[in-house]
Amino acid sequence: MIRAFHETFKSFMKVRKRYTFTLEDESRLEKLLQISASRGKYIICGVAVLIIFMTLGALTVGLSPARRLLPGYLKDSERAATQEHHMRLDSLQQAYEANNAYLSNIIAVMNPTTRPTRTLPDSAVSQIDTPFSPDSLFPTSVEERNFLSMMREQEKYNISVIAPLAAESMLFAPVNDESIISEKSKKSKKAEVILAKGSQVAAIADGRVIAVSQSVREGGGAAVIIQHAKGFLSRCSRLGTILVEPGDFVSGGQIIAITTSGNSRNNQRINIEMWHNGNELVPYDYLGDKNTKSPRYPIIDEEVGRGRL
Repeated sequence: MIRAFHETFKSFMKVRKRYTFTLEDESRLEKLLQISASRGKYIICGVAVLIIFMTLGALTVGLSPARRLLPGYLKDSERAATQEHHMRLDSLQQAYEANNAYLSNIIAVMNPTTRPTRTLPDSAVSQIDTPFSPDSLFPTSVEERNFLSMMREQEKYNISVIAPLAAESMLFAPVNDESIISEKSKKSKKAEVILAKGSQVAAIADGRVIAVSQSVREGGGAAVIIQHAKGFLSRCSRLGTILVEPGDFVSGGQIIAITTSGNSRNNQRINIEMWHNGNELVPYDYLGDKNTKSPRYPIIDEEVGRGRL
């Protein structure tokens, strides 16, 4: 019986259909490839090829930038914007819930029929029973207002004294040995110094250049701002050629610029400003004859036109 079954199976295998795949070169009448297999093997090979292509496609989409070209897939910028919007929406929802709870508590407190569900601790009750300080119940008295105004006046005068005290240990140099300062600049916060056209302009003290700019105001020209020690700051404007750059360290008396030719035949005017810890100063108080035994600048009366030492 077993032999009969075996013979039957062999005969079935012999009569099973087989399919042949042939690749020929018709120009030469040569067979390039010939594959003979049954229908089942072809099906298995097709499924294997399909699985391989699906795997390659999944890897390409998952690991390469090609996924951005797929319809419905967000770009990186759009995805980041969407996430940010979701976070803002979540924060807005939390704020809405907090405000809603706050309003609900207010409505519950104002409703006389609502009974409290919990009581305050003893420490909170003791704090409520404690009377407020007199400062929170009464307005400011006249004596207190007078005291505050007096202290403000004292602080204002103290600020005006700090700068001269800080300048006592510093040495200020003139911008030019042959320069003159106008009479009206003695009390002005913008000193006007008169020099010959094409003269050299020096730094008034040691410091570091923090800014160099061009200005169309004040008669045009360039401006140099120098940060000095102990909070002093100086600015020279209406200059011509600048010889320093921001970040350069300069010494007192070092040449930083050259004046322009000017509109007049014989002289050129430049402006000098000074600050100490943000407060404007009168440059003549630190560069004039009040600061040294001999005046650093001769004073000129513009109406008379004669200088005096």
